[in-house]
Amino acid sequence: MSRYSLEEQEQLASLKAFWSKYGSFILTVLILVFGAFALNNGWKWWQARQSTEAVVVYERLEAATREGNIELVGEIQKTLLEEHAGSPYAQRGALIAAKAFFDEGKLDEAKASLKWASEEATLDEYVATARLMLAGILIEQSEFDAAKAALSENYPGFEGLFHDRLGDLALAQKDAATARKEYELALSTIQADSPWKQVIERKISALPKLEAKQ
Repeated sequence: MSRYSLEEQEQLASLKAFWSKYGSFILTVLILVFGAFALNNGWKWWQARQSTEAVVVYERLEAATREGNIELVGEIQKTLLEEHAGSPYAQRGALIAAKAFFDEGKLDEAKASLKWASEEATLDEYVATARLMLAGILIEQSEFDAAKAALSENYPGFEGLFHDRLGDLALAQKDAATARKEYELALSTIQADSPWKQVIERKISALPKLEAKQ
C-alpha cells in the first residue's frame, strides 16, 4: 500500500513532470546565479585585497615624498600604477608624486604623472586637480595650446579654479581683457570663504598695469 494519499501521489506526479520538463533549465539558472554570486564575492575579495595592498604601496609613496627621496618616489609610483591602476590610491598617488617631481624641478615626470591622472582617474576630484596642476606647468612652459586643452572641460565644484587658471593662461598670453573676464568669473563662482579668493583679487588688482600697456 502506498505511503501517500491519492492527492499526494497526484502532486508528486505533477512535480516529476515539472522537473522532467524544466529541471535542466532550472538547474542551469541556479548554477549561473550561484556561480555569479561566488564570482562576485571573489571579485569583492580580490578588490579588498588589492585595496589593502594598494594602501601599503601608497603609504610607502607618502613616506618617500616626505623624505624627499625622489628616485624612490618614481619607483614606488611605477609599482602603484602598474599593479593597482584601478585603485583610488593610484589616482591620489599620481598627484602626490607629481607634486614631489615638481618640487624637485622634474617637470617632465610631473607632467607624465598628471597626464596619467587626468586620463585614467575615475574620480572627478582627482581628474580636475590633475588638469589644473598640469595646466599650471604648461603655462609656465609657454605650451599655451596644451594648457587650453587641459582646461577644456570643467567639473562641478571646480568652476572657479578653472576660470582662475584660464585667467592665468590669458595673462601669460598678454590678453589682459580675457584675463580680467576669467578672474571675475572665478570670483563669482568660487566659495566666499575660500582662501583662494584673496589670491584672485590680487591678480585683478594688478591687471591695470598690464592693461595700460595694451
